[in-house]
Amino acid sequence: MNFFLYLLLVGVNFLMAFTGRIPANPHKNVILETTLPKDKLQDEQVLFVSKTYKKRLMQLALVFTIIALPILLISYDSLTLLYFLVMMIGFIGASFYLQIVYIRKMTTVKVKNNWILPTSPILVDTKLVANKNRKLISIWWFLPSIFITLSGCIYSFKTLGLSNGTWIIGLISILITGIFLLFYYFIARFPVKPVTSDETINQNVNDQMRHHWSVLMAVSALVLSPLAFMSIGSVMVPYERMMVFSIGYAVLILAFVIFTFYYLFSSRKKQDQLIAQAKEYRYSDEDQYWKYGVYINPNDKRIMVPDRVGMNISVNLGRPVGKFTLGVTGVLVLVALIAASIPMLISDFSTNPFELTTTDNGIALSAPLSQRRQIDWNDIESVELVDSLPKDKLRIYGTATENYLTGEFQVNSEPAYLLVLADKKPILEIKTKDKLYYYTNKDSKLTEKYYQNIKDNLGK
Repeated sequence: MNFFLYLLLVGVNFLMAFTGRIPANPHKNVILETTLPKDKLQDEQVLFVSKTYKKRLMQLALVFTIIALPILLISYDSLTLLYFLVMMIGFIGASFYLQIVYIRKMTTVKVKNNWILPTSPILVDTKLVANKNRKLISIWWFLPSIFITLSGCIYSFKTLGLSNGTWIIGLISILITGIFLLFYYFIARFPVKPVTSDETINQNVNDQMRHHWSVLMAVSALVLSPLAFMSIGSVMVPYERMMVFSIGYAVLILAFVIFTFYYLFSSRKKQDQLIAQAKEYRYSDEDQYWKYGVYINPNDKRIMVPDRVGMNISVNLGRPVGKFTLGVTGVLVLVALIAASIPMLISDFSTNPFELTTTDNGIALSAPLSQRRQIDWNDIESVELVDSLPKDKLRIYGTATENYLTGEFQVNSEPAYLLVLADKKPILEIKTKDKLYYYTNKDSKLTEKYYQNIKDNLGK
């Protein structure tokens, strides 16, 4: 896991560094969130700030790649995850700070040279307003993704109930589809802005932006909708086929991410080509609202706006709803990070993270921050000590690291619940009519003692 996380950090660092260079390339007379006259975009001072920023981004990625090397030597999964998160958040914060620094440098160049932009009267194109959504795809494009998501959720609930994390996966699937529908709604409500004096070019630029973004929302929802079948597929589909499907789907997601970047970059390029054909580009100096690379305008009623780079949609942090959205997102991310790290910390440093108790009714298994599992004596078909787990196993819901396996799995094409420390032997195996259970304690002698207690109770 350590080597994989390190490679992931390196990949993310350089991917973010390359994508972070995009704002340093002119788009609609904007470079590093600074609006400049068209004849000044290739000025030596402008190019120096732009090139230096791109160079510093790559240097920053290299520095964080070196700083991340200790992750290869950490032996505890919890500390490995925490170090990974610190490195990830640290690079995001450092790259954002670097962008702010060079935005200010570019603004200084603009002010120092007194590059005041020519003012133009506000142009209202009533024809453009009336036809603003003529190339927006129909909302019916979302029907396949909605159907797949709901079908997967309903089928999983009917077959598995609330086991194997079906309710979590179902909720996540519905939220993902809902988010893309919400983005589609905001795209349809984006106000139009004539960027040139040519009505035809203005219409084409508007059509191109709305068509690209609405298609991307519908396709994104469709690509992610099969996640709703994850729970039922991992249990009903044979292990070999499930592995092939999982690998294939992961490759599909990766290909889609690459396609998304290319699709948005081509959209931005087409916009620039259209605008370049106009005799007059109508400047819109909104630098005061983009000081930190994000949109902050309390006088703008829009909650979401297209960014000036042409590659994203930004939240208006000047509106209460925008601040609330950012706050809720931050809280959800923080809760997710805590939920992922605390069980690992307990498992790594607790004297007895996995508990097994016997009562008159049966056996109870529990792990940090997880639901207690109860096994009735009458359901147990066999119990034994084994030296290793079967090789044919697939994690459904829980944790699978080099050091321990916890949660719902599929073992030999059968549902199983694991509380296993990888370096401890023997492993207690309990077979019931419907499920397999595997358990180890940090103290191997306790595992053997539990085995004997269970044998004694079954023999009564």
